Amino acid sequence: MPEISIDSTYGVIIIQDMKVMSVDDNYARIYGYSSSEELLASIDSFLDLISPKFHAQAIQNCDDFISGKMSSRGQTFQNIDRHGREFTVFSIVHVIEWENSPAIQTTVIDLTPLVEMKSQLQENYQNYRNLILNSTQAIVLHRNFVPILVNQSWSNVMRATSPEFVLSQQSILDRLPVGCRDHAIQRNEALIAGVKLESENIIAECLCYDGEKRWFKITDNVIYWDGLPAVQGILEDITEKMLLEKELLYKATHDQLTNLFNRSAIYDWLEVQYRETKPIGCLLIDIDDFKQVNDNYGHQQGDHVIAYFASILLDIVAENGVAGRWGGEEFIVFLPNTSFEGVTSIAEKIRMRLHNHRFSWQQSEFIVTVSIGVSFSLDNQCRTASELIKEADTLLYLSKGSGKNKVNSLYN
Repeated sequence: MPEISIDSTYGVIIIQDMKVMSVDDNYARIYGYSSSEELLASIDSFLDLISPKFHAQAIQNCDDFISGKMSSRGQTFQNIDRHGREFTVFSIVHVIEWENSPAIQTTVIDLTPLVEMKSQLQENYQNYRNLILNSTQAIVLHRNFVPILVNQSWSNVMRATSPEFVLSQQSILDRLPVGCRDHAIQRNEALIAGVKLESENIIAECLCYDGEKRWFKITDNVIYWDGLPAVQGILEDITEKMLLEKELLYKATHDQLTNLFNRSAIYDWLEVQYRETKPIGCLLIDIDDFKQVNDNYGHQQGDHVIAYFASILLDIVAENGVAGRWGGEEFIVFLPNTSFEGVTSIAEKIRMRLHNHRFSWQQSEFIVTVSIGVSFSLDNQCRTASELIKEADTLLYLSKGSGKNKVNSLYN
């Protein structure tokens, strides 16, 4: 804890048979007099400086010190000066010789500044405690993640039954995701050790006490609590914001009708993944005679065909690659780390799944087919993604030109 410097005044008085034989100005000022001369002129006995209820004790103490029954020691007394001000002094008594007779020399230290500071610290402590407990911010104080003070707001956002329940737990560290814990421990140790760290906002998906996971922004700083350093953590529940951002990001990167990546998102994926994955296969797919579907069965049925085919892609491609709507009735698939045989097998599976499906319309059924062009690259360093797509596009139109409902592939 930082050092506190107290500037206390001390004064000296010499007493013989309860009469004041000598007193310095500091002692006089402590008791409300402007000087030692004023004090001596204002009193007849040392007892005049003491509350009457302590007279008997003072006389007995003096006798015991002179007789040797009581040895020199320090004591704390509550006094009242000539103006009625209550104050506290620390008194040290010695027996000395004064004009060949024993006398008592008393040195007093005015503890008023210390008492006032202690009182102010206690008041500040209580005010700060109340501020935390009544704050709408979610605040917890902990030492090494053992909670020592929790307000209702923190308990509420963490879905705890009560602050008392949280305080009964051995640690709050287990509320953090596993991947954040080492960093949190290191930061906590540094804060407690007094290392000056830059403020940081940690975004983490924390485990609430009801088992739900929610997103929080976490800030922390070190404070002194009960004379020891502690870490104050503040939580802000940003779950709704994170979900909104996630939703907006999804809408920005996915086609609304099919829930596949849109063209822009495919390019973003290629920017990151293309050079890092080899081999890689590219499928460019076009629904055959789609205009006739719209003309014969209506655009709503056409949308249903597109959405259904997208579900086939999502099911078959799944974790093996990425699928996107390239535009209109055209789709694209990338299959990284897959052999040429595997790529062509997936393309054929996609074609057959749609071909075998029967779409219902009014009292009749109809089928829809696709043509697929498959390009393949064993070494992505030699070819760009655009070249791979262009080659798949050429193969796609070869499929369409040779009767449709076909997979046309090339190993390169």
